[in-house]
Amino acid sequence: MKPSRWLETARSLLRQLKWQLTLTYLLVSLAAIFIASWWAIIAIALYLGQANPDLGWQEAMGTLVLPVIADILSSAPLLLLPAILVSTYFGFLSARWLDARLTRLRQATTAWQQGDFSVRVRDEAADEIGRFGAELNRMAAELHALLQTRQELATLEERNRLARDLHDSVKQHLTAASLQVAAAQALLEQNPTAAAASLEQAGDLTHLAQQELGTIIFELQPISLRQHGLVEALRQYVAGWSQQSGITADLDVAEGITERPLPPPVESALFRFTQEALSNVARHSQADAVRLTLVGDESELRFTIQDNGQGFDPDAPSNSGRGLPNLQQRLTELGGTTAVTSMPGQGATITAYLPLTN
Repeated sequence: MKPSRWLETARSLLRQLKWQLTLTYLLVSLAAIFIASWWAIIAIALYLGQANPDLGWQEAMGTLVLPVIADILSSAPLLLLPAILVSTYFGFLSARWLDARLTRLRQATTAWQQGDFSVRVRDEAADEIGRFGAELNRMAAELHALLQTRQELATLEERNRLARDLHDSVKQHLTAASLQVAAAQALLEQNPTAAAASLEQAGDLTHLAQQELGTIIFELQPISLRQHGLVEALRQYVAGWSQQSGITADLDVAEGITERPLPPPVESALFRFTQEALSNVARHSQADAVRLTLVGDESELRFTIQDNGQGFDPDAPSNSGRGLPNLQQRLTELGGTTAVTSMPGQGATITAYLPLTN
């Protein structure tokens, strides 16, 4: 092996915690041996000086101590080798023990990051690392309970949204279709032409209600963010939504987004944001094309959804039913903001800004 490769191997080993601790243990042991030897030499010189008052301190060092030191130094490697081996061995054992404990901490936190809160830090030592592990276990239990509560609230919110969508769209369409059928029954004998027109309108309303139900059922189909990741989940959802709604949809994702892992709350918020926004497009915009763009840097994500539909006035009170407050609320919880740009007849653009913490 070339010297440069030896050097690189040594550097690689020294980057590992257990070898850093082993080297530290060895250096401390050697420093302790050196300090003890130095004080022993001084003590011997003082003792010899007192035992031989005729000799001065310097004479005692020159005639009695230095010859002994010279004899000891000649055999110093043999004396130091056992000390080096013993200190290195015990240093390596201590370092490996600490490294194993820290590895268990890392494995537990990695499992929690992936959503598995059944893992616990197993460390019975009553030192700082052991107490830190116990605190992490308590934090993981509290976080698990918090996530379960959040999931329950999200389920309740989804139920409320489903009930609102059914009431605002499907129920109204079916009610109007029922009225048209009743009118056709009343006009059937007196004015068959008007009755046929009413039945045709009832059929159109029923078809719209069927489309609304299909959209709602599609939104309820689960897409695993954990399994596919945000970008792939968005691609699958947008493709399915486009096929279901009949609206052309294009998704553009910046290259850096696909390479950087995002926190699960951010992925979930963006995915739900997409669902809500596309649901509004299908129900209200009368668009035939939608463009979605996801870009960002180290500090912020920017997600834009633009349609070519009929547009609307964002400040009009009647537009509160378009789900804009729901879109804004999803991002506000994570410190994000939304911007809506639209005019009647010129489509609509909604942009989500979501900060990222390093």
